[in-house]
Amino acid sequence: MPIRVDLLALEPNVPGQACLTVKKWQGGEEQLEFSIQRNQDGFYLQDQKAWSNNPFWFKVSRFSVAASGEALEAQVGPEVVDPLLEGGANSQFMIELREQSQGHTDKGVVRPGVGLLPSTAGGQTRSTYGGADLSAPAAPEPEIPELPELVLNTAEPEIELESVPNEPAYTPPPPPVKKSNKGLIGLALVVLLLVAAAAGFWFYKRTPAPAPAIAAAAPAGADAQACTLDSMNSLPELTFVQTCIKAAPDSAKLLEIINEAKAGKHCGVAQRLYANRAQAGDALIANAYAREYDPKYLKASECFPVADNATAAYWYETILTQDPNNAEAKQRFEELQK
Repeated sequence: MPIRVDLLALEPNVPGQACLTVKKWQGGEEQLEFSIQRNQDGFYLQDQKAWSNNPFWFKVSRFSVAASGEALEAQVGPEVVDPLLEGGANSQFMIELREQSQGHTDKGVVRPGVGLLPSTAGGQTRSTYGGADLSAPAAPEPEIPELPELVLNTAEPEIELESVPNEPAYTPPPPPVKKSNKGLIGLALVVLLLVAAAAGFWFYKRTPAPAPAIAAAAPAGADAQACTLDSMNSLPELTFVQTCIKAAPDSAKLLEIINEAKAGKHCGVAQRLYANRAQAGDALIANAYAREYDPKYLKASECFPVADNATAAYWYETILTQDPNNAEAKQRFEELQK
C-alpha cells in the first residue's frame, strides 16, 4: 500500500522549514533516505535545489514518532521546501522512501501543505542540515569573554562645606495706595449694555443655516472584489489567491471562482485555491479536486489534461481523514489503489 506523505508548516511557522510526515510506512525509523521526482519531466531533486535525471537520496538518520503514534516525522529545510513551492501549476511530486540498507521501500505523492513559506519570505534562512544529511547539528556553546577585574575604591571622600553668606533681612514692600474704582465700574456697565444690544439685533436678523447633510457610509464588503475575474486578471497569482482566501467565500462560490480560473487558463490559481481549501478540511472542494485527476470523472482541460491515480487517491484519502464514513471517497480510494 502506498505511503501518505505530507509536507506541513511548523508551529510556529518558519520560512523555508517544514515537517515531512509519513503515514503507512512499514519499515524502520532509523537510517532512512528519500528521493523526490517531479512528473513533468521525470527529473529528481538534487541537494542544491537543482533537478537532474539521476535519483538523489536525502538521508535521514532517524525519524521521530508523531504524538498520535500513527506517523513518522522529520524536519526538512529550504533544499526540499523551496523547489516544491516553486513547482508549476501542474507539478506533481512522487517521493520514494527506503531504508539505507536497501531494505524496505515504498512510494507516495508528496504535496506542500497550507501555509508553507519559501526561505525567501524570511530573508536569509539557514538550513537545519548540511548537504543531504537531514540531521540537525548541535549548536556550539557561546564563548563568554573574560571581564576585567572590578576595583572598588573604599576610601571615604572628604566633603568640603561651602560657607553660606548671610542673607539680608527681609523688608516688606510698602502697601499699595488705594484708588477709587467707581469710574471704571460705570464705564464697564455702558460697554456691557452696548454689547447686549448688538447681540440682540444680530440674533433676530440672522437666518438659521441648514443642518449639514450626514455623509453616506462607505460601502461595506470591501472583500467582495477580492475573488472577481477582474482581480484575477490584474493581480499577481499569489496575491490574488491570498486575498481571495482571506475573503473566505463559501464552498459553492469558491467552485465558481475555480471554474472561472480554469476557463481563463489561470491554472496556478485553480490549483492553489483547490489545495488550500481541500487541505483545510473542506470535503466538497477536496472531492472536486480529486475528480480533476480521477480517470472516472476526468474532463480533460488545459489545467487538468490527464488523469493521475495517485493524486486522486491522495485527495480522496484527505476526505477520509475528516470523514471516515464517506462511502464514495472510500470506494474511489480503494479502487484507485488497485
